[in-house]
Amino acid sequence: MNLIRPVFHDPAYRPPLRELIAIHWTANLRMLRRPRDIAIFTAISMVPVLTLFAAVEVFPEFLRTGSANPGNIMLELQSLLLRVIAVGVGFLAVQHVAFMIAIELTYTPHVRAAIRDRGVPVCLRCGHLLPPNDPEAPCPECGTTGSSATIRDSGRAAAKDATPANPDMANPDMAKPDMEVPRR
Repeated sequence: MNLIRPVFHDPAYRPPLRELIAIHWTANLRMLRRPRDIAIFTAISMVPVLTLFAAVEVFPEFLRTGSANPGNIMLELQSLLLRVIAVGVGFLAVQHVAFMIAIELTYTPHVRAAIRDRGVPVCLRCGHLLPPNDPEAPCPECGTTGSSATIRDSGRAAAKDATPANPDMANPDMAKPDMEVPRR
């Protein structure tokens, strides 16, 4: 996991900007249909805020100006300003790490599934590009096979291919022997 910026896919895959926007749009819509993912994302993102509130309650004197030297107000204000800056920078760093963890756990699988839905063979676990001729082969990066790297709604892609004109595509196991079933 990269704590600086999220890694959604293999750097070798460089879709055009329009397609990248479409992928993230689809991933956002997929995530919005999952209340569990939204709840997890929100809970992880709120941990630093709750930690900050708890720290202020436990150490209230840390952010107060004391009257140890009432004659020199500028020295007290400088000390308070340094403490506020230190707390602010620390909070932003912890918030960023929490956000990256939340992105990795909840949003990244939706981005990878959206990329895979567009026909790009990508590992749903690590985002590495898979061989196009054998997308079910183990991932060269993490060793996960295509079938074990799926998320819950990956089965919907096969059902989405079923049309009234071609109902056999909904279940590849039920396809006629002479019929070629497209694999993603």
